[in-house]
Amino acid sequence: MKKIKRLNTIGSCSVAALLALSVAACSSGTPDKPSAAQPQTPAPQQPEKKETAAPPQPVTYKIFRNFGAPEYPADGGKGHKEVLAGLEKAGLKGIDYQVNLASGTEYFTKLNLLASSGDLPDFFNVDIPTLTRFADEGLIMPLDDLLKNAPNVGKLVISKDLDALKYKGKQYGLPVGYRPEAFNGPDVSGFNVRQDWLDNLGLKQPKTLDEFYNVLKAFTNDDPDKNGKKDTYGLGAAKPSNPQNTTFAAIFGAYGIIPNFWHERDGQLKQGMVLPESKEVLALLQKWFKEGLIDPEFVITEQKQLDEKVVGSKVGIFEGNAFNVDPKQPVNLALKKATPTANVQLLAPPSGAGGKNGWPENMPAYNDIRAISAKAKNPEQLMKLIDWSASDAGFPLVTYGVENEHYTFDKAKNRINMTVNSYSDLYAQGFSNPIRFIQVVDRRWMVDEALTAMETANKYTVKNQFWSTTQAMLDYPDLPKLWSEYYAKIVTGTWPVDKWDEFVTKYYSQGGKEIEKQVNEEWKKTKK
Repeated sequence: MKKIKRLNTIGSCSVAALLALSVAACSSGTPDKPSAAQPQTPAPQQPEKKETAAPPQPVTYKIFRNFGAPEYPADGGKGHKEVLAGLEKAGLKGIDYQVNLASGTEYFTKLNLLASSGDLPDFFNVDIPTLTRFADEGLIMPLDDLLKNAPNVGKLVISKDLDALKYKGKQYGLPVGYRPEAFNGPDVSGFNVRQDWLDNLGLKQPKTLDEFYNVLKAFTNDDPDKNGKKDTYGLGAAKPSNPQNTTFAAIFGAYGIIPNFWHERDGQLKQGMVLPESKEVLALLQKWFKEGLIDPEFVITEQKQLDEKVVGSKVGIFEGNAFNVDPKQPVNLALKKATPTANVQLLAPPSGAGGKNGWPENMPAYNDIRAISAKAKNPEQLMKLIDWSASDAGFPLVTYGVENEHYTFDKAKNRINMTVNSYSDLYAQGFSNPIRFIQVVDRRWMVDEALTAMETANKYTVKNQFWSTTQAMLDYPDLPKLWSEYYAKIVTGTWPVDKWDEFVTKYYSQGGKEIEKQVNEEWKKTKK
């Protein structure tokens, strides 16, 4: 595998007026008096031009978000006008913004092109590898001093997230913030299940791998949607936008590992994909695939296509999240329009031998890290915009729109009631996620059922022992793709399970050995 090299005023006194017999001076001395022998009136001096501090120049900040919302208007819509009015009311003048959106691999492709052309936006999303690379190349600025003057942000972000986004001792990344309610945790992912299919077949939610397997068979073979056709699959997923991630991660979690996570074994950290448990999971998934229980297109399915399969009632259990339990979320909303009796719930991850289970914990900062370009004009003003959007006045406007038009707030119950049909309606008017200048986790708008799902998502997680980036990871960026190739071909039966042993050999020979060495060196520093 090819090793890639890293790119490397001075104030002046002014005179308001000079009269014929008096002189104003800006020095601390006393003006000279006219001599008695030579009585005369001095010639009047021309007043100096008064210098005043120039007001801050208006700045339009270019913001690039890793978020898909095609309905967001190019001119910012109503939301743009309301936000500017809110900033004006808060005394923050001369601040404007322009938002552009892309998502997934397309986002990072565009971001890297902008970086190469020297035309980075002012404020944008990064992942941890991009953050470290951009910091080394001088493309982004440290945020330490800026954050000292952002009190609203300071109340909401947590120290461990800030620490995770430090690089060479400096704070380069801005993490998300969290409201204090118990359901506002960082983890949201999990297996969604068609509860109505379980009910149709008289089945309970599976709790173990064996029960999970039995549900997959029933969803595939026993006509769970009662349409008289064999046109459903038990399990579906979309290919990850990040090659570091792996589909069906909760099945690995039943064995106590996650492929891309670092796990301690005999005092050393090793990546889950090279541990023997991974081979066991590959064998299990290959068995399920050969039995026709897994959607055969999962390897090439994009997220939009998975959503279409869900709405079309083609899969009974699918990789999703706790948000999908809420009926106002796009997938659930569309599904209920197609099938009014549909009921989507979130499963606790199935347990394997020894009671192990879990979904991979979310990466630090809720996988929504922001950075400021080193070339950003007046970054202090930009941070004021960000901090205002986390304030009591700015946060609800940016996030939920105009009170009593887009939402109402029940103070006694601490609940927000959205009066729009879905978040898509807010995006179309220029509010919510596209313009959340800092992501603040707040789920007070969700139905109680969905809040319970959020608590479930946060209860069952597998922890990663090392989140940082080492130089070797940057030197060998293609290693995750090697795992993706072997994973897909083994699960689909193109290659036998024993090919995993070949993968491990290649992993270590194509950069894994150096990565593992550096990870352990850094990890042991934190253990001292």
